[in-house]
Amino acid sequence: MEKRVEKERARTSKGNPGFSLAELMVVILILGFVFLLTFPNFRALLEPRDAKRAVLQLVGSMRYAQSQAAATKQRFRLNLDLKENAYWVSREGERDSFLRDSSPLGKPAYLPAGVTFFSPTGWADECEIHLRKGEEEIFTLFVHPLGGKTEVTAGYVERRTS
Repeated sequence: MEKRVEKERARTSKGNPGFSLAELMVVILILGFVFLLTFPNFRALLEPRDAKRAVLQLVGSMRYAQSQAAATKQRFRLNLDLKENAYWVSREGERDSFLRDSSPLGKPAYLPAGVTFFSPTGWADECEIHLRKGEEEIFTLFVHPLGGKTEVTAGYVERRTS
């Protein structure tokens, strides 16, 4: 019996006691299936950040347009394309025409899937922009005409002007 134990010890100490390639492939395959089944749940954790990131980028574009207008003494405009769900900054060219700004903000920025511009009562010309993603995430942006300050509020809010 002692000889058998010694032979077994000698055999395992000489060989590599690791996993075979087939065993590793099976484990990787199982992990792949588990990841595919749980991936939609991970996306749900990341999606709420999309709406907030879109709001912050839109506010950044507004601030850029306002600061460039003050610095260059030209008129800048934030363009909203409701059909494409996009926005971009343009600057005044010759004869009251507007050209896309040469900065990266002059290229259209598209809102993430599910985030849209909306207003159930129509567009307020100079002060309110509403963004929503589904029913759970709604943001209101108030653009103050004097100074170009933008205020972000969670939820749908309308300010009554008298």
